[in-house]
Amino acid sequence: VLGICLGMQLMCKKSEEGTVPGLSWIDAEVIRFRNSDLFPDMRIPNIGWNDLKFEKKSKLFTDIDDPKFYFLHSYHLNINKSDIILTTSHYHYDFISAIEQDNILGVQFHPEKSHKYGMKLLKNFVELY
Repeated sequence: VLGICLGMQLMCKKSEEGTVPGLSWIDAEVIRFRNSDLFPDMRIPNIGWNDLKFEKKSKLFTDIDDPKFYFLHSYHLNINKSDIILTTSHYHYDFISAIEQDNILGVQFHPEKSHKYGMKLLKNFVELY
């Protein structure tokens, strides 16, 4: 299973956005970006291109070096199992941008809007999983 943006968030236990529980496939909750006094110029939602910092190897990112992906989101994961984090990204502070737990994968970005990197990621998912 590959969850994209909200799809990844739905796999979590709960979200600050509402009271309905998530699928609980991932031991995490979904939290809103924190724009406090520390980040007065932080605009929410986070819209635009961003880099990924690789935390762990995965077949999902095979032959994808130094990628940029397109993001459009106001919420991100707060995770309890750091060993499932594949990538993080930075928008005023670091946040989780991709996860993998067994056959469950999730990305906070939009590969379908991310040109060659997104197409390669989707191809990897179809061919390697």
